[in-house]
Amino acid sequence: MRILPWLFLAMLTGCASTLSTQQTARTLAPGQVQVTGGVGAFVPVGTIVRVVEEGREQGREAWDAIVNDRPYALGEEAQQRILTAGVALMASPPGVNPELMLRVGVLDGLDVGVRYSGISLRGDLKVRLAHGGDTVGRYLEPGQRSFDLAMGVGVSRHFFSSPVLDVLEVVEMNDFGRYDIEVPVYLSADWGDIFKLYAAPKYIYSRTRMDARLVDYSQQGKPVSGFDATLPATVGSHFVGSTLGIGVGYRYVHLFAEVTAGYFRTRPQLFGQPRDLGGIAVMPSVGLAIRAGGSDR
Repeated sequence: MRILPWLFLAMLTGCASTLSTQQTARTLAPGQVQVTGGVGAFVPVGTIVRVVEEGREQGREAWDAIVNDRPYALGEEAQQRILTAGVALMASPPGVNPELMLRVGVLDGLDVGVRYSGISLRGDLKVRLAHGGDTVGRYLEPGQRSFDLAMGVGVSRHFFSSPVLDVLEVVEMNDFGRYDIEVPVYLSADWGDIFKLYAAPKYIYSRTRMDARLVDYSQQGKPVSGFDATLPATVGSHFVGSTLGIGVGYRYVHLFAEVTAGYFRTRPQLFGQPRDLGGIAVMPSVGLAIRAGGSDR
């Protein structure tokens, strides 16, 4: 029964949210289409630091025991810290995610998009709240400037594949899923459709639903083994952070480079008590965007 918590972790592995933005606050003109292909690297900085620090601490204690010719024993408190650090790293491991995004201008000041990242499918809309600078249509001419503020909302559905469960053939997952709700605020400045500077503070709420049969199965182990392997029915997490990025190009083609940083907070009930699996995360990403179509206002 001790394997059950690790099955839970195996299902979470590789399921970190795609945090990239790859767009400015300026909405597409009606009928305009933009296709963006990119790649981002997820780096759970806080979790990695926690794992390294715990390893160094236990290494120092082990060395001290050797030097003083006394037995070394890993205390229960140290075991809990190492366990939590390892669980956090398994739940949100470093990784590289490709992505493909399609956006379409619907109305003046409103565009919609869909993004596929290999681990999730996301749909969103963006509404312009304020505009300053020159009045523009599809494109900015050299010398023109545009300053924009917009707000968006997006919903993502994650896809899971667990080779560990497939090999063990312990349980068939038919009712397991994760959904994200993202609320970004976009701020950007465009100069002549040549250079773009943008920021996107954002909040993401994620909800992971466990397979009910797996949860029931986990609850049967404690009376037999005395080990609490109970899994939660749902796990919620929160991300608060911001993207900072630039775009360079002209009219139809732009190269975006950005970095997103923020804090994940999640405290699922694992191994009989709440575990803090959150921490600071960073995601640098790059993308190439191609725009076409639409009509000038």
